[in-house]
Parts: sequence; structure tokens; C-alpha cells
Amino acid sequence: MPSLKTAERSWPETLAYRTAEGWPTQALFDAWPSLETTALHEPERLAVVLSEIVASPAAAAFATHAPASGLVSAVVSADGQTLYTDRGFRDWFGVPSDTPAFRRLIRLALKNGQVSGLVEARDGDAIACCAGLAEMTAGWPMPEACRTMLRDGGRRVVLLGFSPSRSSELTQRAAEAYGLTPLEARLAEALLDSPNLEAAAAQIGVGRETAREALKKAMRKAGAKRSPELVRKMMDLICGDHPPSPDIEATLAASFGATPAESRAAAAFARGLTAREVAADLGVKEATVRGQLKAVFAKTGVNKAKDLVRLSVETSSLAAMISNAESVVSDHDPGGRLRVLVAPGERRVAFTDYGPRSGQALFVLHGQATGRNLTRPFVAALQAKGFRPIVPQRPGFGLTDPAIGDILETAAADMAAILDALKIPRVIMLARDGAVAAGLTFAARYPLRVIRGIVVNGKWPAHERLAAGGMMNSIFRAFLANPDLIGVFSEMLRRQTRSDLVRTTLRNSLKDNLADREALEQPGILDYMVREAQAMSARSCRGFADEHAAYARGWRVPEGIGGERWLVVEGATLALEGVERVFGDLPNASFVKMPRAGLMLYISHPREMAELVATG
Repeated sequence: MPSLKTAERSWPETLAYRTAEGWPTQALFDAWPSLETTALHEPERLAVVLSEIVASPAAAAFATHAPASGLVSAVVSADGQTLYTDRGFRDWFGVPSDTPAFRRLIRLALKNGQVSGLVEARDGDAIACCAGLAEMTAGWPMPEACRTMLRDGGRRVVLLGFSPSRSSELTQRAAEAYGLTPLEARLAEALLDSPNLEAAAAQIGVGRETAREALKKAMRKAGAKRSPELVRKMMDLICGDHPPSPDIEATLAASFGATPAESRAAAAFARGLTAREVAADLGVKEATVRGQLKAVFAKTGVNKAKDLVRLSVETSSLAAMISNAESVVSDHDPGGRLRVLVAPGERRVAFTDYGPRSGQALFVLHGQATGRNLTRPFVAALQAKGFRPIVPQRPGFGLTDPAIGDILETAAADMAAILDALKIPRVIMLARDGAVAAGLTFAARYPLRVIRGIVVNGKWPAHERLAAGGMMNSIFRAFLANPDLIGVFSEMLRRQTRSDLVRTTLRNSLKDNLADREALEQPGILDYMVREAQAMSARSCRGFADEHAAYARGWRVPEGIGGERWLVVEGATLALEGVERVFGDLPNASFVKMPRAGLMLYISHPREMAELVATG
């Protein structure tokens, strides 16, 4: 990271300098004392500067997560000689130089630097592919063996193919996430590579009517009205965590060879609209749309709606990966089972269920910068005490759609829907920092469903005295004084998810506590936290912004909270005088300060936290 003598520059100069270098988040740490003063006395000026940062291309440092089993790669020389192919590439395509479409992509990449298109695989499927010169591919998703080949020098072209729908394991995970039965899951997987329902039914060995009934149930669970929409929803989970392609129509035009009008129609169709709905949306005749879609079918080589949907999602996902600052390739298995529900308003609600089903249900609410996955030591410690950890992802975080209306009321309703889906009558609540407002709202709206609760380093209501010192407390004070800063600040953070930036931010945020610093040094913990932060904000910053706005609007601990007793836990180094006054009205409240601990109690003290949950 470049050095900077902050004393030599004003805070606007510091922000501009760091932004140009691609380090605007670090600029906040460098210049925050001045920024906090400005936020309190000149908020309009700060809002303008932050908006300029968000709009700056230099501030776009998005990271994406791509499933390794859906990606294949190769490296070729300028004269077309194959220098490297992974096994998947050879299985899908064979030798690149033997494929006319790849020869064309290589030629265009040598001329233009980077290009995308469709390539027919050995089995006849059209697959989203791209080609780029080595110097254009620093952020592309590829294995280390591929990068090693590029470091050897010479003018070389990287080839990528992306089709996670070909992975039976990824498809099965998506089916399980929607709670499909084995039959429904096998049918959904067969639909991804069958021309119609009859063929899919024959592939899995069931009759047409049996398949039709299973399809209806699968669509109902996924909130889909038609089979192409079911495919789209599954594909959205399969393709990984990444921001949406900035211009889907341009992406389809580049990859499919479609006209702008055809691309607009195909993009709307891929979102799940019918031809009639696309026509109404675009203000044209239905016959015009059908003609445009027919032309796109011919150009892509597919002949079914769901095939076009699959290809559109994979193409736009690949475009997002190669256009962002960094793409991380992994088939990360967090150890829990991802589940997705469809809530009222057709909102998607995601959560992770760690099991076992026989355990006592325990809601573990993530913080405002952590995701839906827990560390294995914490899960093991909780399960050893007889618990079934379940992590709801709150509205606007990660895979859960933003709230419609009040975020805290929506979060509470989402948690109730999760319990209903799992047929769990009552639950223990464990809520940390910024999640406390959502957890206590649930406990007040559904008091009979709460056995007891634990608050960990709970964020205080805005009307209470704010703690002095610390970067996050300074940010919170600025938000309370000027709520209009929340949205622009949140979006700036969302655009800064490149791994090195997140690592730096985490280290800076946690440097004041020894236990937190030591936790970051545990093997795999920093990588885990980086991955969770990236997935949390890949699609939206609404959750972070809406929860902070709820605090800024004056959230208070609600009345009528359920549960026989509540335990309030603080890391001793973060403990604030007066916490008994703030949370003392919780039912039969008791208070504990954990020695040496700071913010990351789940990670730094997993066994101790599990013991408190068990006895609290």
C-alpha cells in the first residue's frame, strides 16, 4: 500500500489522492478526524466529496466469487499454440485451436485486448466464453497454474469458459437451498439440460404427469411462475456472489451477436417475463418481441426459453467477473446448509442451517459486516452443547432481498417465516452488535416464539450517550448527525471489496483489541472474514444502509419482549458504563463482561460463548 503523509494534505486532497490510487477506504482512516468534524459542521460538503468518490471509476474495486466447478481455463500463445488447459476445458472443448469459435476469439483478443462470445462444447451446448490478453486478465477468475503460465512471458491469451449449470453438485446445492424433494431436485437438474419437460421426465425415469406435478411444487417453493423462471432462480444461486452486470443488454449483444433491440427483449425475457409482458414493458407489439426472441434463439443456437435463460445468466455473470477488480475461484463449503425461502412480496430470504435437526434451535444473527456463515469452531462448540445454529441473513444483506418498508419489521417477519418453514415453534436468540435491533424487534413482535435471548456487544440506541473514540463509533456519530451520509458511505464501502482492501479495513477496525488482533491471526480466519464481507455486499448495500438509518431515526429497545430471561454480554475492552440502564428492561436481564475480549467474541472465544449460550 502506498505511503501517505496526511499532514501534508487537506482531507479533500487526501481523499482524492487515495481514490486515484484505488484506496478510498484507506483514505477515510487517514483523514477521519477531519472528516468527522466536517460531517458534523459541513455535512453537505462531505456528501458531495463522497458522492464524487462513488462515481469515480478508480473507486470501483468490486470482488466476485466464482464456483470453481463451473469454470474452465486455457492459455494459448499468439500463434495459437496451446500452452495450458485444465482438465475441465479439455473435457468440454478439447484443443482450442481445433474450434473455429475459439480461433475467432483469440484473433479478436489479440486485436482488441478482450472479447466475449459463445462456443459450442463437444456435446453441442452453447457455453459463455471470453478471451483476453494476459495484461488484461489480472482480476479474472482462474487457477494458480494458469497464472503461473502467464508469468513466463510472451504474448499470451487466456480463454475462460463458464457454465456452472453443468455441475451436478452445484445444481444439487441450489435445489436443496429451495427445499426441493429428491424428485423435484432431480427434475430441476434435468430441466437444465433437457429440451422439454417430457425429455426431463424420461431422463429421470418418471411419467409425464408425475413430472408435471413435481415441477408445480418446485416452482411454488422457489416462487416461480414458469419453468424458465425456476431455472433463472436456480442459476442465480449457482453462479456465485457478484454484482450484476452493469449493462446486460450490451453484454448479450457482445456475446450473442444480437441487435440492441434483440438484446433488450432477451434481457427482459431472461428476467422471467413472458413475450407479452416483454412487449408491454418495452412498448412494442408482442409479434415484434416474438420475432426478436426467435432471432436470438437462432444466434445462440438454443431453441427453448429455459436454455436462453440459462445462457443469459451465465453470460452476464461471466461479464461481471471479468470486468471487476478481482474474482476469487472456490467451491467453498461452509459446513452448513444454505436455504432460501420466498417471503411475501416475492422476496428471497436466505439462511444457513447447521443442524442437527434434533438440536435446540438457536438463531445466531450476523453483524453488519459479516455473513451467513459461522466458523467451524463456533459451530462445533454450539452443537456440542446441544444447539442447532441457524443464521438468518437479514433484508438487504447477501442473498436476502431488501426490505419492503421498515427493515426491522421485515427482518422480524423473515425470521418468523424461517421458523414456520422449519416447523420450529420456539427459538433461542443470539444477536450481536448491529443485529440487536432486528433481534429485539422479532422478540417483541413474536414474544411467544422466544425461549430466551443473548445480546452480544449490542449497539446502543441512538438517544443514548455515544462512546468516544474508535473509527466505527466516529462513523456512527456522523450517521446520527447526518443520516443522508449513510447511503453514499454504504455504497462507497460496497464498491471497495477487493480482498486487499477488505483485509486492510478489517485490520484497521480491529487493531485496538489484542484478542481481536490475535483472532485475525488464526489460520484461515482473515480469509473467512474477507470472503464473508465480500458476499455480504456483493449484490447490495441496502441492508447496511437501512439498519443504520433505523438507528439514526431513533430506534429504541421495544416493549413487550418475549423470553424468560436475557443475558447481555460485552467484551471487557468494549464495555460501556450504563449498559444496565440501556438493556436493563429486558426480561430478567443479567450482565457479563468477558475478560480481554473485544468485538469478535464468536471467533476469539467460541467455547466460552457456547457455554454462556447454554447457561444464559
